[in-house]
Parts: sequence; C-alpha cells; structure tokens
Amino acid sequence: MNTYSNANEPNSTPPSDAFKFGRNWQRYIENYFDSERVEIAARSLADLIGEELTGKTFLDIGAGSGLFSLCAHLADAAKVISVDVDPDSVEACRRLWRSIGSPETWEIFEGSILDSGFVSRLPRADVVYSWGVLHHTGDMYTAIRNASTLVTPGGLLCIAIYNRVTEGFLDSRRWWKIKHRYNHSPRWVQRAMETAYLGYWTARELGGRRNPIRVASEYKQTRGMALMTDLIDWLGGFPYEYATADEIVSFCRVACGLQELKITRIPTAATGNNQFVFRLSGPH
Repeated sequence: MNTYSNANEPNSTPPSDAFKFGRNWQRYIENYFDSERVEIAARSLADLIGEELTGKTFLDIGAGSGLFSLCAHLADAAKVISVDVDPDSVEACRRLWRSIGSPETWEIFEGSILDSGFVSRLPRADVVYSWGVLHHTGDMYTAIRNASTLVTPGGLLCIAIYNRVTEGFLDSRRWWKIKHRYNHSPRWVQRAMETAYLGYWTARELGGRRNPIRVASEYKQTRGMALMTDLIDWLGGFPYEYATADEIVSFCRVACGLQELKITRIPTAATGNNQFVFRLSGPH
C-alpha cells in the first residue's frame, strides 16, 4: 500500500469512498472560526516555515478551510494560490477569501495534485505547503513528487505525513480498516462510530490524568484547530496512507531532489503527523 508509485498518469479523481473533508471544513468555518484561531494558526505556520513570507508566492495544496492560505495572505505573501480537489473545501476557502474583500493576490482553484495537466498549469511557488493532505490522495508518493515540482529553486516544500506504526492494537493497518469501515457505512453507523471514538478519546485523556474538558477547550492551541473537527477528520480520513519519517526523507531526497531542513517527529508509537520542511537546491 505504501510503495513508490511509477504510474505515469494516476487516477486524479477522488475514490467514491473518499471522506468528504470539505463538509467537515465548512462546519469548522461555521462553528469555530474566529480571529484568535487565525492568530494561533499564523504562529504555527511561521514556526514551521521559519522564514518570512513577505513578497513570496505561497501555494497551499489541499487548502481545506483556507485558514492557512488566509494566514499567508495576512503575512504579506505577494501571491497566495489555494488548491483543493473537494468542491466543498473550495467553497469554504472562498468564503474566507470573500470575508476579507476578495483580494486579487489570492487565487483559489479546484483540482487534484495527481492531475499532471492541472499541476502543469499551476505556478511555481517559493513555499509549497501541504499539511496532512498528501496521504489522503490515494497515491501519496506521486502526490509528493508532483508537489515538489511546484517548488521554485531555493524554495521550500512543507508537508505533514501520517506516521507508520506497526505495533500495538491501534496500529496503522487497523486504523486503515476503521477508516474504510466508516466510509462504507450508512450515516447512522458513522454517528455511532463518532460517539464511540469521542468516548475512547475521553477515556484516554482520563487515563492519562488529564481533564478532557480542559484539553478540549485548549485544543485550539494546536494550529487553531477544533477538537471535534479533527476527531471526525481522523476517524473518516480516507484514503489513508502512512510512512515513517525516514521513508519520507529518503523519497524526497532520491525522487524529488530535495534536502531536508527540519523534521518534527512524533513518538514512534503515535499515528499522527511527522512534519517536514525541505528545500529545493538553487538560488536562495
């Protein structure tokens, strides 16, 4: 499931059982989005990139709600390009774009990073950002390779990819089965699974002697996100691929010609995201 793809023209249409990320992001915009979350997200973006965005081109692949595209615009990026394959995500992104006056320096497109024709029409960017997205395309390594072709020489590729876990009850393979089951179930079963997962999360917090109510209220400190948005995203996020941090670094070096600048690793037994910042050699 996680071998490097050699397909010349992968299927760029989302699978019929793909999770509807856009609907989840629209609920986030309606129920949680506010100026405080924008400030938190902006700090997390700046911490990850480690460079000023002023005067640069920022390409957001899998823009979702549009939150980080908005942050890049507010950080004085010369150009922001938001891309998402989900029309509901595109509309959520446009909603934020309209809320700040529809700036001409921020463009939004619907399309797949697996579509070579679409990718060829996108401009290269100083910062290509795709946090927690490329492992949901159904062809993760092709998606990473295509994203890397959009980086200008000397520019950055910033990605986050689910960690491969091979031990324990809830390892990566079991999570694949859970997500597959969720996306092949009627809505009433999905709701039951969401309730069960929230109960599991609560029990885990209590088991770690943490107050679930406090953790939930402080959760926005994690990139400006909302707990329920992320719980549903994690439970439903399908297609689902994963890799160790070393596997991603090796692929990006060999197949994409990138050099790692920063790697933020999670514990080896955790299935969350490892974060990477790579640079494409060239003028800087």
